[in-house]
Amino acid sequence: MAEQLIVTFYTTSEAMATEYACKKKQLQGKIIPVPRTLSSGCGIAWIASPDDEVILKKLLDQQGIEWESMTILDF
Repeated sequence: MAEQLIVTFYTTSEAMATEYACKKKQLQGKIIPVPRTLSSGCGIAWIASPDDEVILKKLLDQQGIEWESMTILDF
C-alpha cells in the first residue's frame, strides 16, 4: 500500500478546475470517485502524491479553487 493525498470538493466544477490547473502546471494526479471512507459534496476527488500537498494548496489558493478536505490515505 502507498499513501496518497485525496482532495475532496464541494462541487464538480472545482474538481475539474483542479484537474485543469494541475495539468497546466504539470503536477501529477487524476480525478477519482471519492473513496468510501470519506464523504464529499460532489462525489469526485483529486488523487496525488502526499509530497505535492503544499504545492497543491498553494496552486488551488492562487487559482481561487475551493476544496473541502485534504486527507492522506493508504491505497
